[in-house]
Amino acid sequence: MTLPPPFLFDLDGTLADTLPDIAASANHVRVAHGLGPAPADVARSWLGDGARALLSRALAEVLPAAGPSREAALDAAFASYVDHHRAQCTVHARLFPGVLDHLTTLRERGHALAIVTNKPTRFARPVVAHLGLDRLCAVLVGGDTLPVRKPDPAPLRHALQQLGSGGDGATMVGDGLQDLRAAKLLGLCTIACLFGYGDPAKLRAEGADAYWRAFGVPA
Repeated sequence: MTLPPPFLFDLDGTLADTLPDIAASANHVRVAHGLGPAPADVARSWLGDGARALLSRALAEVLPAAGPSREAALDAAFASYVDHHRAQCTVHARLFPGVLDHLTTLRERGHALAIVTNKPTRFARPVVAHLGLDRLCAVLVGGDTLPVRKPDPAPLRHALQQLGSGGDGATMVGDGLQDLRAAKLLGLCTIACLFGYGDPAKLRAEGADAYWRAFGVPA
């Protein structure tokens, strides 16, 4: 018997609106470095490539240009972010409308579901549990599960292996270029979420098999 193909989902900006909590922790670090808090639209532009990349963008005005001093400054900033975000990560996080119904329907139809995010696992796991996604998604691959993150295809491949799938017919759903690029490298189907944190024009320029204007709603 052939099983229905699996679905892989990004987390931030795809399944859940987590921007307020991410921005709060990033701004906590900015203020500690003598910078003013950034508005949500600016913080949105920092997302997608993991927490260290986020902090590199959030602190661009004050970080050393390159070398060991920059890495040391980022290490300290990341430690501050982790300390703050540990309690912050689930304060405002919420699912986008339609997520639970859509995932439940997929599960009832026999599709295996996984979350593949560049968010560090120490934050992804409590957010996923807080939002009840752990009851529907059998696998969670975080940004630090492997040595590489999206757009490297390895996290998607790892999720498929954990689901016991070879990837035939699988679909990656995400709001970032890194989601589409990783999926294409594995030959997966792609759905771009235009309602998320990625730039819709850039997502369309990158190309996807389908586009959603809201979760599960074709554009």
